[in-house]
Amino acid sequence: MDVFLVAVPQTAGSALYGMVDVLAATGSIWQTLARSGESGQVFNPVIVSERREPFLCGNGIPVQPAVAIDEIGAAEVVIVPELWLGPDEDLKGRYPGLIAWLRAMHRAGAHLYSACSGAIMLAETGLLDGRSATSHWGYQDLFRHRYPSVRFQPEPNLCLADDAGRIVTAGGTTSWHDLALHI
Repeated sequence: MDVFLVAVPQTAGSALYGMVDVLAATGSIWQTLARSGESGQVFNPVIVSERREPFLCGNGIPVQPAVAIDEIGAAEVVIVPELWLGPDEDLKGRYPGLIAWLRAMHRAGAHLYSACSGAIMLAETGLLDGRSATSHWGYQDLFRHRYPSVRFQPEPNLCLADDAGRIVTAGGTTSWHDLALHI
């Protein structure tokens, strides 16, 4: 299954590439290490951005998107990793194409996941309005002021926004580990 990981210049490289590594190893790492020849790779992590051009994300880590959003007609899983945003920053007006794409993927049936401050991008889509979400506790004022329709809960590691579990947000900085296990 293709799993699309959204990357923008504010993306935390550790969360992005950590998720790529964990998802790529799922179902195959032991077989590879034991040289059993039976690889059962479950996920194909694919880095996606608005364009295919390479860029640098947090700490100057290079990102080479494999595909651009306009090349993806459907997705089962889309993940927004942690973003390096201050507790007073939002994404209002930034990435309108990406925000619209996330909405379209959800309408088409995709599961949307975010790690830590990636929830800010999901909040920007409006898909968290009237729903519960989590992120690092330091963003609670941002959510209260800029995304007041989101029921922000800083306590849980994982927060299911809907009963079907099609939108899941994960808490603080290293919460992407918990999110990867959930997926």
